[in-house]
Amino acid sequence: MPPRADTRARVLHAAARTLADEGYGRCTARAIAKTGGFAPGVIYYHFTDLDDLFVATSQFTSEARLARYRAELDGVATAADTLARLRRLYDEDGAAGHIAAVQELVAAANANAKLAEQVKVQTAVWQDFAAGIIERLLAGTPLAELIPVREVATAAVALYLGMEMLSHLDAHRLGPDALFDAAERFAPLVDAWRLSLADQAD
Repeated sequence: MPPRADTRARVLHAAARTLADEGYGRCTARAIAKTGGFAPGVIYYHFTDLDDLFVATSQFTSEARLARYRAELDGVATAADTLARLRRLYDEDGAAGHIAAVQELVAAANANAKLAEQVKVQTAVWQDFAAGIIERLLAGTPLAELIPVREVATAAVALYLGMEMLSHLDAHRLGPDALFDAAERFAPLVDAWRLSLADQAD
């Protein structure tokens, strides 16, 4: 039998996948157990109830993906490279169901105070991460004093959570690929501008 920590992680993976595939309203103990290939009772061995599981799932999936983002983006210094890596990571998130699961958890948090608190905590962590990337890209240029980093980071996290949902709700809206395509055309100009501003500052 797998160690308890491994079984707990298996339940969390199954919960995230079920949220992504079935939605919060159909994410029952039976559905999660079916996804993970275990008996429903296993859930209640590790978690008090489904609310407890959803709170843990929010933390689990956020921390797992944040570790991946940190490893991929650590030390990246150009807007073009940052954007290319973010695009690959976003594709990973979509394929793994992370984006859909997070959207379901955010929606469910409206009626669940404990989950809302956890979502708030994880959102703040991602905002801090985004702010760090923006600060790194602006470092050494006059833009570092002009651009409101915290506000831009908040907008970036909101865009991440919302652009996939909007593209599904309205087929005529630009989807994530189109947005990344446009940003990637613009990124080299941003890098050239940053270098020019940095040289002028020196």
